[in-house]
Amino acid sequence: MAEICLSVGLRGIGSFTTSFTRTYGLSPTAYRAAYPPAAQRAMLPACVVRFYGRPQHRTFREDSAAARL
Repeated sequence: MAEICLSVGLRGIGSFTTSFTRTYGLSPTAYRAAYPPAAQRAMLPACVVRFYGRPQHRTFREDSAAARL
């Protein structure tokens, strides 16, 4: 977190917290509690989860055979 703060020009985590609170009206902790991650609300079909869970480097034989068609 500190590395990200420094890379965007803030002096540290305290600067981030101050800027965040000024912008959103809530501290980062309060914001996170008020808006839980979307993954908790989003319902994905199992087939979609399996598709995106597959390896990115297509090394399976069926993948290379399908590419030749």
